[in-house]
Amino acid sequence: MNSQYKLVVTIADYSLHDKLLQVMRQYTLLPKAATHGQGFADSELLEVLGFSENRKAVALFTMDHRLISGYYEALETSLRISKKGMGIAFTVPVSASSGFCGKLMQLTAAQALKEGTQPMAEQFQYTHELIIAIVTRGNAEQVKEAAKKSGARGGTMLHGLGMGGEEAARFLGISIQEEKDVVMMVVPREDRAAVMQAIVDACGIENEARGICFSMPVDSAVGLR
Repeated sequence: MNSQYKLVVTIADYSLHDKLLQVMRQYTLLPKAATHGQGFADSELLEVLGFSENRKAVALFTMDHRLISGYYEALETSLRISKKGMGIAFTVPVSASSGFCGKLMQLTAAQALKEGTQPMAEQFQYTHELIIAIVTRGNAEQVKEAAKKSGARGGTMLHGLGMGGEEAARFLGISIQEEKDVVMMVVPREDRAAVMQAIVDACGIENEARGICFSMPVDSAVGLR
């Protein structure tokens, strides 16, 4: 695993969308993905983790690991990301990247470090996991309810478009719809198995939701409570 690169996921209240993009531009020369999603949280945590019942700004990009701490500090300065209800940011290890992508990340890191950004020491404290569930459009509510009953405190839902449905339909003998709901949630590592099993039981490939889910380790985060 090439742990020097990270996928950075940031989820914030949509009112902070422009500020979030400004911070991102300071920390990467790479293309960035920014969209909007719908947040959810249980009744006891309506604003915790940045996952309330409202519109969210969702941003993804890759970054040299040495810049993570500086990025988190910039989020705190501009977005108050650690304040309850403002949002969450976390990183997932990247196992490989194209040569061009790697060179751009190195260039960004070199420029930022030259300007005085303090490098972040590597940390591998996998205390949380990112669970991603992908289901047929309209079934996100089932994922949400199953996850919450098994211990998940919140998440964010995005809309997507599946590919390869015809091949999957021939292989599985079932209808696969192209339009998808994508539900992302960060859970404590010890809760991962129970949450994923609950999602599979309620929304698995043999159910109407035709869902799949997988998890990835979260190796740093800000905004978690």
